[in-house]
Amino acid sequence: MGIDISNESPILQSIVKVAPYIPLFIDEPVSVAITNRIGFIFNQPCKEIPVACELGAPFPEGSTPLMVIQSGERTVREVPAKVYGVPFKSYAIPLREGNEVVGCLMIAKSIETIKSVKDAISSLSDEVEQVMQAVNEITDGVQLASENNQLVFGLMGNLLTETQKMNEILAVINKFSNSTKILGLNASIEAARAGTAGKGFSVVAQEIERLSGNTTQSAKEIGDMVGGIEVQVNDISEKSKETTDAFTQQAASLQEIAATIENLNENVKVIASYIQQL
Repeated sequence: MGIDISNESPILQSIVKVAPYIPLFIDEPVSVAITNRIGFIFNQPCKEIPVACELGAPFPEGSTPLMVIQSGERTVREVPAKVYGVPFKSYAIPLREGNEVVGCLMIAKSIETIKSVKDAISSLSDEVEQVMQAVNEITDGVQLASENNQLVFGLMGNLLTETQKMNEILAVINKFSNSTKILGLNASIEAARAGTAGKGFSVVAQEIERLSGNTTQSAKEIGDMVGGIEVQVNDISEKSKETTDAFTQQAASLQEIAATIENLNENVKVIASYIQQL
């Protein structure tokens, strides 16, 4: 809709005639307005951007068309929702008759969708950051657990080494016990040969045999315990190695996930930067 423009410059009259068709060339709802140097002479709002303006009324100070007419330069501004009820982006270009700016053409595009997308991208970026932080924390935890498990694996190896040393000591004890047993047996034989004179020696021989028997029994019991420890240590070492391998695989998988999320986050930032330019 418009007002009588018969007294306006030819360029303004021509633009007013084609203005109703401008939205047909734009694949989204837009409002179109045209001004002379004083006020609006044409306004065609759309339902998505119901921008109302009083035709013929002077521009208020600081308004977009006044800035364009005074500067003679294209102006793009975001108009908040509090002005017209809906937020939109205003594109204004000067209209010239020769070198003189006689008015301006204004097109308003809704930024409600863009704002929603920006908010969604911003929210997605925050969520990606949180997920990435959580994955990094889990990765650190798995790495720490893997290192601790490797430490346990090393301690199990040391314990196995110690049990092997204990087996060597037991072998010496058994050898000593066998030698003592033979010594006791020989002493008993000699005591028997000595008859009555060898009674005291016979008592010593019996004590030696008893000591040998006790030593052998104790060595056997210790050997059984050491053997049991070796079995358990070997089992723990095997499980520890399996756990370490699992941790290593998990850490590698988490690092791949973290790299994927980081890449996603970078893509989100690129999309956000493009949307900011809309």
